[in-house]
Amino acid sequence: TQRTLYYIYVHCSCFSHQYYFVNINLNWTDAQAYCRENYTDLATIDNMKEMKRLTESVGSDYTGEAWIGLMKGTSWRWQWSSGEGDTGYTNWYTGATYNQNNGHYCTAMRDDGRWNNIDCSYHSMTGYFICYTDGINATWNFTFINQHMNWSDAQTLNYCRTYDSDLVSVHNEEIQYWVSRRAEKASTDHVWLGLRFSCYLNFWFWVSAENVCYQNWAPNNISNSNLCGTTGAVQSKDPHYWVSLPETKELNFICSKYPSKHSNEVRK
Repeated sequence: TQRTLYYIYVHCSCFSHQYYFVNINLNWTDAQAYCRENYTDLATIDNMKEMKRLTESVGSDYTGEAWIGLMKGTSWRWQWSSGEGDTGYTNWYTGATYNQNNGHYCTAMRDDGRWNNIDCSYHSMTGYFICYTDGINATWNFTFINQHMNWSDAQTLNYCRTYDSDLVSVHNEEIQYWVSRRAEKASTDHVWLGLRFSCYLNFWFWVSAENVCYQNWAPNNISNSNLCGTTGAVQSKDPHYWVSLPETKELNFICSKYPSKHSNEVRK
């Protein structure tokens, strides 16, 4: 049995960012790696409302600067570490030199909520930082299982439900990306998802009882006819489309469930 555990953090696009203040001293690059391992990424802020929520996550008793996910690299353009959205909203403090195009800059938030650009080459500079996820109580861990099982055995009889989890639900492009990376390790052409077709209701649903708010079906794969007895799987190789397959096929699979809370972070 080969059982590999990965921590992946998921959301449905209808939810806003949730912020986590991490009181561990790291440089920007290490802080980015920590957030990507344990959350989604270093903090992305899209508007004033999110800026207020992020400030509240830090708390009034903290003084100093904390890393966020804004950076300027060789493109001389400010961008979020997560690759999400644009930088239409900014909150620079008046002394920041963010318009310079002569270096690789990272961003820290001051205790007054304003942003300051800092040369990323100062690797010895460490500080606390702020991570984010999307969604409300939407943090899960994924477990890739390199065993061959039919869909029902994987979900209920022999594995996922035995460990208080479900076959994985994929809610957006971000989770599709992570599922695709795990699927590439599979020994089967496809990997089971927690997706099943209801013959009675004539639609697809996640076994986790969450809405299907994102889809990535292979072209010409899906019509709502002749789908009874089929379940959803993701291709293990690029382009990692979803396909409908008979639930009797034996494939590798991915389970997901809520992880334990981290002891060093404060969530707001």
